[in-house]
Amino acid sequence: MRSRLRLLLLPLLFAGCRFFITRSPSEQARDIAPRCRGFTEEAAAQILSPSLIDSVEPAYTQSGPGDRAERLHGSRIHLRPIATLSRESIARSLECHESRVVLGSTPALADDPYALAGKWLDIDVDSDRDGFVVQMASDDLSTAREALSRAKRFSAQREP
Repeated sequence: MRSRLRLLLLPLLFAGCRFFITRSPSEQARDIAPRCRGFTEEAAAQILSPSLIDSVEPAYTQSGPGDRAERLHGSRIHLRPIATLSRESIARSLECHESRVVLGSTPALADDPYALAGKWLDIDVDSDRDGFVVQMASDDLSTAREALSRAKRFSAQREP
């Protein structure tokens, strides 16, 4: 009876472990690549322009429930309004850009805030009054710092 129970529980144990396995940036990029048909670098050029950035601020997160300590999680990039684009289309364009940079099919922009070679950033886009906020996040503190630093340098390239 015990051996049968072990045989039944063993697959569940391995299935649960998969949840905690970290995937490489290239694996994550390959997963997104098939969804990028129609989301070209040329089509994303407007979104990838420093002139679209209104401001940049740090993104923070809390470790867990009841924890009041905040830690750096990346950057929050405030974008000016973009006619005809939704937050979903902006998110997909940025995910596809990041995927192409990580896979090496597109070079990163100078101080690219939306892609870090060899790293994966989680992208979340939300509406913010009349514009959008793009959060570029990582659980790794050094990657989060690099994302924020690059976003600040990239936004400094915009014309006054």
